[in-house]
Amino acid sequence: MIALLDLPHQEARRLVKAGAPVYLTVNPVEYHGPHLSLHNDRLISIGLIREVHERLAAANGWPLLIGADLEIGVEPCPGPGTRRTPYPIVRHLVLEACRAIAELGASKVILMTFHGAPLHNLAIEAGVELLRAGGVRAVAPFNGLLTEMLFLDPAKFAAAFAHVDDAAERGQMMSALANDFHAGFFETSMALHYAPESVAPDYTALPPCPDVRPDGTLALASKMARAFGADRLARELTFAAEGVGWNALRPFPGYTGRPHRATPQAGAVFAREIVRRYVDGIEEVFAGRAESPPPIMRWVGTLSLGGRIGNLPVPPIDQVR
Repeated sequence: MIALLDLPHQEARRLVKAGAPVYLTVNPVEYHGPHLSLHNDRLISIGLIREVHERLAAANGWPLLIGADLEIGVEPCPGPGTRRTPYPIVRHLVLEACRAIAELGASKVILMTFHGAPLHNLAIEAGVELLRAGGVRAVAPFNGLLTEMLFLDPAKFAAAFAHVDDAAERGQMMSALANDFHAGFFETSMALHYAPESVAPDYTALPPCPDVRPDGTLALASKMARAFGADRLARELTFAAEGVGWNALRPFPGYTGRPHRATPQAGAVFAREIVRRYVDGIEEVFAGRAESPPPIMRWVGTLSLGGRIGNLPVPPIDQVR
């Protein structure tokens, strides 16, 4: 892994002009429950980059170039140590990083994150659009994963749940996988796979996240959207209702689902499928046959006036687990 900005300027320009993709990571410093690190999204992003690049570079010997590691994120999970960055600032910093990498001569750029807040990924999309307008083939593959969560078939990941002996619990976990979006079974397993030293040894003692009551207004809006045949919008609204309801839990757990059931073997199952999807999508973009997958919930940008209104409430520190 080469930190591009640490190199002599002429060497950095030589490497990017040779056609190797440049990776930009954009992740918040964010509370992931009491058992994961504040850098969890970054650690998983770096793990994915290594595995994705190994496959991308197999045929051409590309070096692994990191062009920027931005510790910024919109609407991160509240908790001790979390850093919050407003959407306009995240968008500006992403645009500046992308502009600068394009100036160096990059022809391919991969923007990596593991943070799912809609405005965060809209900010990253602005960078993709800037690069694309300048003739750079750019892709933000996490958007494809988020879209899959809207239409998720848990059976595709059945092997990740094989260690759960109780059939009823296993079925519950699989049916709830789409809503296990933060520091739960899915993300803790990913951390155990990519950065086991960052996971507290006693994570197996954590109780399951309490039941979430979805936000009523968003749930009603989802029903209305479905009645009018807007299936994707209905799914997005359902996902948002679950997220807002989870954020309202008190005391706030800082995680979803059942992190105590996480294993590195489950993480390997998830990682293998994610890497395969990422590589397939990136290769299509680099070949000029496709564009970067769009972010989900684009309407949040308009509804929030670019993040100026409607921010999620932040629980008091003494009400965070």
